[in-house]
Amino acid sequence: MHSLDLYAKIEPLIGFYDEYDALYSSYLQLLYPLHVNTILDIGCGNGRLLKLLQDNDFKAFGIDRSKEMITRAQSLGVNADTKELKEFKKGSFECALAVGDVLNYMKEDELNSFFSDVSNTLSDEGYFLFDVNTLAGFEVADGAVVKDEEDKFLSIEANFEENILTTNITLFEKEGKTFNKISGEVKQYYHTKEVFQNLKEFRYVADSPISMFSDEEEKLLILLQKR
Repeated sequence: MHSLDLYAKIEPLIGFYDEYDALYSSYLQLLYPLHVNTILDIGCGNGRLLKLLQDNDFKAFGIDRSKEMITRAQSLGVNADTKELKEFKKGSFECALAVGDVLNYMKEDELNSFFSDVSNTLSDEGYFLFDVNTLAGFEVADGAVVKDEEDKFLSIEANFEENILTTNITLFEKEGKTFNKISGEVKQYYHTKEVFQNLKEFRYVADSPISMFSDEEEKLLILLQKR
């Protein structure tokens, strides 16, 4: 099973909705001073942020590669699709977001083409606001989590080594009298702040540390502006 489909299956078990709602609020506070209206949410997931943006009078559109996540987002009454960045016309949005360490799922050599595509979707001097995991964030994630319910059993084991977090996911789902096993591996990559300070398409505007699951500053919110 593709890792995106597997994550869609386990998301309701993992939860952390309150923590992510707090993160979304941080994004909202950073968006207001930018005076933007049209927003692209890259990797929009279940659509909760899109709904918040919509409720605060932003014109937002979300994309995600998981069809299941898009279905959940659309059930909230928001605009979302499985479109790719390259499919949007040049200058379609005033601002783009990538929330929940989207960029950490990309290797460093994949970031250049990604930033080029983001830049193309933005209007002149448009903004890109996103978060990445800090070293502390990866260290907090290192370990194991188990969720045991009547018809499901989830095991997550994460190991952070040589700047790569490798997460092995195993899900058992009850089907009749037996359990069906689904498993997969997900990798995330640590990126230093300097990577984003030296982009040809964007200038580095500001950053803000965020704590979600501990007292550590686990994430860094970064604001860039198109050159």
